[in-house]
Amino acid sequence: GVKAIEIYEKRDIIGHVRSLTPVFARRMAALADHPLIGETRECGLMGAAELVADKSTKRSFDPKKGVGSQVSRFCEANGAILRAIGDSIAFCPPMIITEAELNELFDRFEKALDEGEAWVTKENLRAA
Repeated sequence: GVKAIEIYEKRDIIGHVRSLTPVFARRMAALADHPLIGETRECGLMGAAELVADKSTKRSFDPKKGVGSQVSRFCEANGAILRAIGDSIAFCPPMIITEAELNELFDRFEKALDEGEAWVTKENLRAA
């Protein structure tokens, strides 16, 4: 543990994370415009995007539909490993990620969201 702290200090990992936090926050907030996203939340380089059936009411999908799991699979198919926690997609990139890599992660997630939206529409998963 002590050695890890030494490495964090030597490489200024905390400073690096602080420098990327505004980029992460901006990209998370921009996701709110997507038809599948009801809410986003973030702190530092951790965040989540909540998938909803109805943006205006924030109505959730029927859990049996597995929308979060399917969007997670779309993420993986696009080269982004993000975890579904129910119908929320969790972000927790490595603290050494670069700004370019962080933007690439969000670009890939947005592509997966578009695929998720097409799938939800095709399967009529918004029906109550």
